[in-house]
Amino acid sequence: MGLWRLIRGEHGVLAALASTASYMVAGGRSLEAVALLAVSTFLAEAGLFAHNDLANLEEDRVNRPGAPLVTGEVGLGAARAVAYGSLSAGALAAALLGLLPLVIYLSAAILGTAYNAKLKRVPFLGNFIVAFLTSMTYIYGMAAAGGFSPVLALLFASSLVANLGREFVKTAIDVEGDLRAGVRTAASLLGPERAAKLGASVTALSAAIGLWLVAAALDSRLYILATGAAATSVLLLYFSASAWRGAWERYRRGTLAAFGVTLVALVVEALWLLS
Repeated sequence: MGLWRLIRGEHGVLAALASTASYMVAGGRSLEAVALLAVSTFLAEAGLFAHNDLANLEEDRVNRPGAPLVTGEVGLGAARAVAYGSLSAGALAAALLGLLPLVIYLSAAILGTAYNAKLKRVPFLGNFIVAFLTSMTYIYGMAAAGGFSPVLALLFASSLVANLGREFVKTAIDVEGDLRAGVRTAASLLGPERAAKLGASVTALSAAIGLWLVAAALDSRLYILATGAAATSVLLLYFSASAWRGAWERYRRGTLAAFGVTLVALVVEALWLLS
């Protein structure tokens, strides 16, 4: 259980679903590629989360006192083996998908480890990197399919903007621990209220891109995805208003659920295309 919490296994599963569903929506039909995408995406997530806990142990002593490295449930040596072993094994799987997927995988792995080690402490840039990496699963799956999908490109863009806003609000929630650890964030620079309102505004902006995504999905006859994207846009507007009023935890939980609506729609759409 400690190892699963170290790698945030549930995040890896969701990311694997996003990349494989994107592959199928982009026209990919190889079961071998689906397996390689799922494995490499999960391993990338596992490796980067383990590396994150190694690089940010001091901050976690304040913000996440129950984290497995803080409690000693997982040792530092085991965490290093998981971090670097997972990233390396994932790269091997990505290489079997082709040159472009491998380049995307390696770029994400390098950017992610740089974020954990240094760039997390650069306000705004660090937030952008997290949002970018979170959203890259759609591009990764599309690249493995060997084509371009305007729908997936818009899905990436809307996810990037929404997650960027979410990152700003999270700095407001974590401001106390970050200040104790000496970490400069949007909330420490702007103040938690202003950072949260900035995040809420950025998230609301993503709903506009979401409407563009809905139109593109309808044009491509991806009706299930269009429905999910529309629902997500409405939910993001609602929870953005909640964050603006100070309900930051409700926003954090609600936006995660809103993202899940689109992911479920994407997976169901992919399965429908296979039927």
